[in-house]
Amino acid sequence: MAAYLIGRELPLYGVDLAAYDAFRDTSSDLIMQTIGGDRYKTSLLALGISPFMFSTLFVQMVVAFKTADSKSYTSPRKITRATLILMAIWATVQAYFTTQSTIYIFDGGWQLFLAKFVSGIEMITGAFVILWLATRNGKYGVGGQTILIYVNILDSVVNAARSVPFKDLKIIGIFCIAALVSTISFENTEYRIPMQRISIHSIFSDKNYIPIKFYPIGMMPVMFSSAFFQLPVYVCTLLVMIFPDNKDFQWAVENMDTSHPFGIGVFIVVLYVITVWFSFIFISPKKLTESMQKSGDSITGLRAGRKTRAYISHRLFAIAVFSAFDLSLFIAVPLYLNILGLVPASVVSLPSVIIAMASINCNLYREFKAVKEYDAYVPFI
Repeated sequence: MAAYLIGRELPLYGVDLAAYDAFRDTSSDLIMQTIGGDRYKTSLLALGISPFMFSTLFVQMVVAFKTADSKSYTSPRKITRATLILMAIWATVQAYFTTQSTIYIFDGGWQLFLAKFVSGIEMITGAFVILWLATRNGKYGVGGQTILIYVNILDSVVNAARSVPFKDLKIIGIFCIAALVSTISFENTEYRIPMQRISIHSIFSDKNYIPIKFYPIGMMPVMFSSAFFQLPVYVCTLLVMIFPDNKDFQWAVENMDTSHPFGIGVFIVVLYVITVWFSFIFISPKKLTESMQKSGDSITGLRAGRKTRAYISHRLFAIAVFSAFDLSLFIAVPLYLNILGLVPASVVSLPSVIIAMASINCNLYREFKAVKEYDAYVPFI
């Protein structure tokens, strides 16, 4: 953690740090800081954990769509190699676009080109340094990469709260409290689908069920929607570079952020898509149905097969949409209130980071509890 904090303070080569004072307190800062290395993309760890998160997620999605026979030929080494290759590609693309929007002390010429090239290499290197830190923490510590996210969250919350008078925190404070209560409640609440297991013939036979949390994938929609929101941003930027005279593309680039209604709408659409899509990937109705067919288990009152898969899919879709709706309330409403001038831009994203922090706390509590319970059995092993 100390190495990560130090890396966030090491500036990139040629960056004009004084120029970034004018860009403080923008509404997108806190959202992107949860997955970014620093708020203004000016340090060695500017890319944060987003390349690692994106590559890991993409590889997991590819593996999830494979058949059982194909998975048997996919070794952990192949998965790791594919993740690293994709991470290098994504980090390179992200570093390129970041250097195009970064302010340097050089006005032009070969010095500006050199500054962009060197800073890009530094950002890619920083992304792999973060991967190494997360891997070491996962092996010898608790929380893995979530600890790095937690550091960003705490830093963003403290800086945002200190930058605004207490009287201006009333409205956003209500949203933060509501988001905290909602996240803790739904992270620990689950919808239970009753099922019958042929292998259990005891008083516990009536207590079998398929659990689905009301937040099926936890904080992932908040984290990954911020990362995937960069895809339409990069696409619009690329289209402007290809068609510089197209006014529609220029308007899209100018409004593709969370301080404009258009950008907020795109962000919420991404949030819904990510929530539903990821829910069906990590809680696959198809895999659950196939597993139940092989074991002879079934949902109470339903035959195994298509009806079971359809039943689970409908329930999962409804829960995922409800989760996305709940999250969007705490993210979109403050953003629109900021446009109306009712909420300061520097704290408009506090509810989203509170959601992430509460979700991480719930996961860390479960992990610490599991470690404690495991240690209690050590003398008997």
